[in-house]
Amino acid sequence: MNTSGHLSHVLFAMASLCILAACDIVKIDADGPSDLQWRYSRPAGVDLTLSEVTVAQYRACVEAVKCAPPKSKNENKDCNWGHAGRDNHPVNCVDLRKSKAFCEWAGGRLPSEDEWYAEASNGGRRRFAWGDVNAVCDPAAIDHGGHGCGRDSTRPVCSISAGNSVSGFCDMSGGVWEWTSTRWSPRSSSNVLRGGSWFVDKAEPPPATYRMKYFYSNSDSFVGLRCARASKKQTQVEPGL
Repeated sequence: MNTSGHLSHVLFAMASLCILAACDIVKIDADGPSDLQWRYSRPAGVDLTLSEVTVAQYRACVEAVKCAPPKSKNENKDCNWGHAGRDNHPVNCVDLRKSKAFCEWAGGRLPSEDEWYAEASNGGRRRFAWGDVNAVCDPAAIDHGGHGCGRDSTRPVCSISAGNSVSGFCDMSGGVWEWTSTRWSPRSSSNVLRGGSWFVDKAEPPPATYRMKYFYSNSDSFVGLRCARASKKQTQVEPGL
């Protein structure tokens, strides 16, 4: 299958939309999986992946023999790995080491807690990723009315656009908790998680200030990842490129 033509078409379509909307360019790189999308976060000053890393994206790393498989549904029924029809759901049940390995393979790293918070709060100016209005389930998949807003599972990434952050990132509230590179304390064996999740959280949207301490070798169905990298922001795209 010739993928170069398809990727060129996707890039052109995205560039055209962004020119019309005056938004920052989403860029697809060949470093990691071809559908991994990076977007510039103006508040954080770095690129972040548009969504939480999906099962399909993580599988590409496993198939490239650069990542170890996460826990599967056979070990925990709520792990997305091994479930049919969940390729576009966030990969979960990954520990810190596996999360770092994926981001490095994709040409990035885990975001710091400060970088994550800068985007999720618009530099401290928003209470929630989407703004200041407290609402349940419309903007975020949380544990309200049952796990995952009654679905008893995660949702596909970017399926709740009402919860997008100031730069258009998906699921920074709810979905799965996201690993950061920040240690809880200098001598701690735990890192900071950000964002809240679909499972066993407060039955209300987590504000951008919400954080959790999590042991680096633990993994569970409420934990996933998003990657960061030094900015490769494109300021202009000419039609036809």
